Amino acid sequence: MLETPLKTMDLVCCKVLLVMTLLSVFQVGSDTVSPSKHPGLEVLATASHYWPLDSVEGIYGLLDQIGNRTGHVNGTNINIVEGMVNKGIYLNGDNGATFLHFGNYKDSCISDPTLCGPEGITFSFFWKHHEVESRFAIASGGKVVSSGFSVYSNPHGGYVEFYTRGDSRTWKAHIKLPGPYWTHVLFTWTKTDGLMVYINGTFSKGDPTGNVSYNYGDPYADLVIGTGNTGSYGHYATGAFDEFVIWERALSSQDIRLYYKATIGEKVMSTFPTDASIKVSTGTDSMRTTERSHPVSTNLVDKVHEPMRLDASDFLQSLSFNLPNKTIHQDTANNLTQSLLRSVDEVITSSDWKENYEWSPVVSGLVETVDKVMEHMASRLQSSADSVAPLSIGGMSSVADYSLMKIPQNYNMPNYRFPTQGKSYISVPGVALSMQSQTTIVGLFYHKMHNYYNKISPLQTSISEAVDFKDYKIQMASHLISLKVEPYPALSLNLSAEPLIRIVLTHQLSKEQQLQALNQSKKVFLYCAFLDYSSKEGVWSNEGCVRADGNLSFSVCLCNHLTNFAILMQVVPMELSKAHEVALSTISYIGCSISIFCLAITLVTFAVLSSVSTIRNQRYHIHANLAFAILVAQILLLISFRFSPGTLPCKIMAVLLHFFFLCAFAWMLVEGLHLYSMVIKVFGSEGSKHFYYYAIGWGSPLVICVVSMTSSLSSYGETGNCWLSLKNGAIWAFVAPALFVIMVNIGILIAVTRIISRISAENYKVHGDANSVKLTTKAVAVLLPILGISWIFGVLAVNDHSLLFQYMFAVFNSLQGFFIFLFHCLLNSEVRAAFKHKTKVWTLTSSSIRNINVKPFNSDIMNGNKGGVTPTKMNTWDKSTNSANRIDLSAV
Repeated sequence: MLETPLKTMDLVCCKVLLVMTLLSVFQVGSDTVSPSKHPGLEVLATASHYWPLDSVEGIYGLLDQIGNRTGHVNGTNINIVEGMVNKGIYLNGDNGATFLHFGNYKDSCISDPTLCGPEGITFSFFWKHHEVESRFAIASGGKVVSSGFSVYSNPHGGYVEFYTRGDSRTWKAHIKLPGPYWTHVLFTWTKTDGLMVYINGTFSKGDPTGNVSYNYGDPYADLVIGTGNTGSYGHYATGAFDEFVIWERALSSQDIRLYYKATIGEKVMSTFPTDASIKVSTGTDSMRTTERSHPVSTNLVDKVHEPMRLDASDFLQSLSFNLPNKTIHQDTANNLTQSLLRSVDEVITSSDWKENYEWSPVVSGLVETVDKVMEHMASRLQSSADSVAPLSIGGMSSVADYSLMKIPQNYNMPNYRFPTQGKSYISVPGVALSMQSQTTIVGLFYHKMHNYYNKISPLQTSISEAVDFKDYKIQMASHLISLKVEPYPALSLNLSAEPLIRIVLTHQLSKEQQLQALNQSKKVFLYCAFLDYSSKEGVWSNEGCVRADGNLSFSVCLCNHLTNFAILMQVVPMELSKAHEVALSTISYIGCSISIFCLAITLVTFAVLSSVSTIRNQRYHIHANLAFAILVAQILLLISFRFSPGTLPCKIMAVLLHFFFLCAFAWMLVEGLHLYSMVIKVFGSEGSKHFYYYAIGWGSPLVICVVSMTSSLSSYGETGNCWLSLKNGAIWAFVAPALFVIMVNIGILIAVTRIISRISAENYKVHGDANSVKLTTKAVAVLLPILGISWIFGVLAVNDHSLLFQYMFAVFNSLQGFFIFLFHCLLNSEVRAAFKHKTKVWTLTSSSIRNINVKPFNSDIMNGNKGGVTPTKMNTWDKSTNSANRIDLSAV
């Protein structure tokens, strides 16, 4: 006997039935009402042929329960397995050379569709597929070479074909290949509508017109399952089959749906049909009502594949019932509650619901069912008429903690809290409990239900705030707690007045949820929500509730009604207001434009003055390279705004931006290293460092870009803008080097600042000039633009709470080129002196004065020092043993 891999969902359906069966225990003495006949069975009764395939009669005989056409099993390898309805037949492919033969249908509609009248024909069967090679599931009249039909599969999918020899036409539909789970395949054919294929009761594919086919051959009129109808029967299918039915008419879509529901057991799988509520009596009577009235059984079915599971509304309809008005002993109620919750636990733990969020409506239905049963038991608890003390039962299970209480009239209760211990609870103020009559209270604290609400669509809730962010799913962030009080407490309609229900819930966040909530670039919304069952399904809503207090660890809610409560969490990215976006964009455009203009002037100035010895040194070469990298990067940035993400120009622009912004940071690092070599530790000659500087400034960014493009080219310019993707980690190809440069340069700046402060203090002691004390501050201001320290504001500008840093980042970084021009060109004394010298040379040349002896140009003359003249106070830098005279502080 073949063992099927479908035990899990069989268990699910069995446990659902067990839940319902438990309810029958306390319904003794009620009248039994037999379920009405399922309309799908009436559809089956109109069939021409019906083979249940649940047993083999005699010597491999297959009984046709309607058409009296007995079939047989061809071969000896017979496997009877758990079927869709009762049992099914498993065929073991070429290993067993076994197939099902249902007789010869020559000159009939079954083998020759041209003989079908205008009513057409319908074929239906359940198929559990177990192979990928090309095989036939069912065939009659041959394949393509004659009139007839076939259903077959190959590695590309499943196919249904109808073909007629008389007019040489073929109708073909491609269907999704069934897997190792029961799938209902039904197809109809008429001359007017052509081929229509239904999978699991729902229309899938069709071919209304067909195509011309010129294949001819001898017809084979045998009707077979498990092999091709070619007369030779050379290849055999591997799979299981059940419920083979033929109607010599085309069923309507409504009939198909009704028949499918009947076969899978909907509305007749329990004692609770949809059209009428059923009162169940004893366990024996209960079982009697589930007996079959037709060969289509009410057996539970495989629900592994999602399309074959019950939808939430049908599931809840199948659980509709009336409970009898019979008192229940306290111990009986406690035992029933434990059994009920244990059965619910087995239902949810034996399934794959945690991985499939689409099951959450069914879980909501289970919660509603448990609540109703518990309410009924609380109201029917047996108590004496003269009792003055509350009657209560309570306990714990793996599914939920529970409490049922029956309070006598006029009992004095200051307040009610459930659970009585723990950080999570729900409380009702005593003033809201009238106690004018007998009061029942039911409390449930669910332990597991929050696991099945991890991807709630905001559009499927009644939370208006969440709908504003419809693209971001909602997750349950706490346990589910329920409290029902009858008669209903008198609560305030105003959420700012008393009395109100107070709910305190600690958050149950997974590691992933914690990381999302702590992400400073995201905003967390926490909603006090409840399941609203006013519609057929439980819909999450926050009407009548407000979150009064809490943080990421817990929430305090105030509500003016009672039901099931939980904390829902929605995490969305931070977004600036439109006004701030416009302001920041304007600052960036204006700042970049000014910087581009100033950097262009800086480069032209350095180029013109390059013949002057003081401008020809390595320090100005580094300045020029930095200015060029920033200039190109900012020009490309402004151009990139014109391209749409996802286009080739945008991708190219993203690569270029990545490279030149990395170059800008690399040259900022070179600025820091050069400053370190001049001030802190003098090493090597300028010529020896020249090669390393260019390797760092242009070579390292090229290597990083090549590696990034090789590993993740698709991350460039795809979403949002012409830049690196923020979603898959590609942005770290820029952020990591940038952070490294910023941290190194901050360290160098601190070291240099300490030396400048010491020298400034010495200068103040020698000369008594208070202005020299300000040298440190001015020096830092001069060094910031070339070291890129202002980019640290970009790290701090990560959300709405750091809006100031976002503006500071926009101003300082868009104007970085302006500050380089200001401090290292316009206000730089060496540049100004070189420009004066160059102007003087131009003037003398243009005046044709050739005999003037122009004195050699050197830094001493540039600084206003003459031979034999004592240096100025600033010459303290020249006396420094740390070579501080080489620092570019002339602008100060």
